[in-house]
Amino acid sequence: MKRTLWLLLVLVLTISIIASFSLAGCKEEAVEEEAAAEEEEEAVEEAAEPYSLAVLLPGTVEFFNIERKGIDAAAEDFGVEITYADAEWDAGNQLSQVENYVASGVDAILLCAADNEALTAAVPICNDAGIPLITFTNTVGPNPDGTYEGIVTFIGTNEISVGKLLGEMAEQLLGDEDGKIVMIEGNPGTAPQRFRRQGFEDVMAEHDNWEIVYSQSIEGWTKEGALAMMEDFIQTGQDFNFVSAQWSTGAVAAAQAMEEAGIIDQAYVTGVEISKECVPYVKSGDVDMLSNYSVEQTGYITIENTVKYLNGETIPEFIEVLHEIVTVENVDTTNIEM
Repeated sequence: MKRTLWLLLVLVLTISIIASFSLAGCKEEAVEEEAAAEEEEEAVEEAAEPYSLAVLLPGTVEFFNIERKGIDAAAEDFGVEITYADAEWDAGNQLSQVENYVASGVDAILLCAADNEALTAAVPICNDAGIPLITFTNTVGPNPDGTYEGIVTFIGTNEISVGKLLGEMAEQLLGDEDGKIVMIEGNPGTAPQRFRRQGFEDVMAEHDNWEIVYSQSIEGWTKEGALAMMEDFIQTGQDFNFVSAQWSTGAVAAAQAMEEAGIIDQAYVTGVEISKECVPYVKSGDVDMLSNYSVEQTGYITIENTVKYLNGETIPEFIEVLHEIVTVENVDTTNIEM
């Protein structure tokens, strides 16, 4: 009997020891699982932190107000934080802004250059810091498609193609007529001003009977500057039969000056990037041709492709946005954003 009791005690003790070890193992396993879950949760929280993007604009015009709508919409859709800077058309100021955002450690810098040549200095600053540099609307460097070593991508138009489009407008309207052309150019030093002139001159080279009788670059792409320029030119009494403006309200300003001078039927008026203000002038025939593309969508796809790149996707070096010609025939069916 005693032997049986002793055996039972040994058995109970053995079971108790085994149970203790099992319980300790379970507790240890539970602690490990809890720690792993906490680590995973921390990693998810870390990954969920929004990208911080610096958007550097060259100056303040209505065009960029529209583009910002697309940028802001994409920022909300893709969950990123946007900080804006305005260079006030000063390339040196914009370069300082690049340096400041590099120092702050943003995830990417999105640059619309105030000067395509001066802002090449931004490329090594960003590259050395390991911060992706993406350009949009205004290129950096000498290439009209915005490709440049050290820049991830350019989103926008090929500005030489836009200049050629202005030349094609002249071809359609002038036909075989001699062309005495007034050119209203945008802010000096910007890629659109330089390349649009180059593209127009490429077309002009095919027409021996065309000449530019007057041209001027307008600080800030302002309508007021274009109006003053055209009024001054008209006062010279010089003959002309075609006005080519590098932006839409420049064309409107030319039409207004010609209307006031009573010579609206003397010359064709053309430009690019239509705004709502232009519509009555197109419908009346005071402005003969403009072009259109989605400025807001350009802002949107700039953010969209930046996020793709930061997420490890491959994106093209040039993402092109195309223009279409707008005339009285299709102005009512054109989606005009500005």
